[in-house]
Amino acid sequence: MPEPTPAERPSDPPEPPDPSDSPDSPDSAGTTGARERFGWEGGAPGYSVVDPDRLAPHQPMPGAPPYPAAEELPPPPVGERATGTGPGRPLLAAAVWGVVDLVLVFVVAGAPPSTSSVVLLLLVIVAAVLVAGLLTWLVARRRRWPSWALFLVAGLAFWVVRAATTAGVG
Repeated sequence: MPEPTPAERPSDPPEPPDPSDSPDSPDSAGTTGARERFGWEGGAPGYSVVDPDRLAPHQPMPGAPPYPAAEELPPPPVGERATGTGPGRPLLAAAVWGVVDLVLVFVVAGAPPSTSSVVLLLLVIVAAVLVAGLLTWLVARRRRWPSWALFLVAGLAFWVVRAATTAGVG
């Protein structure tokens, strides 16, 4: 039987590529062939240089279904009223919290001693209602919120503003 040629022997390892053919090897001028490498491209352990020109194009996994087609959205409505939350509902929700605050003040502290303290209390509560209503509206203006969510957010905003205004008074 004739002896197999070197190309036919399966046990022989393939010949290593010639390092002088590599585009990253310095040429006679001392520069690399394709481009300069950044510092992070060659010295890190486990880093392998990837040439994007030699990569195969992206193909999906075998057996994977294709991506569904994008749904066509309907055109935006023309001439219809916007569906966002108007400023009235958040202001009303904050006003409910203002009434709750007024009732709590009268139940816990009793009637104020003078007319000027009643006016001051009402001014502080009205200011807190307006600021809390504005803050709630700024949060909820993009889409229509349910009433319970407006009520909770307005309550949070009202009590934070009320605590801030009470800290400054007396």
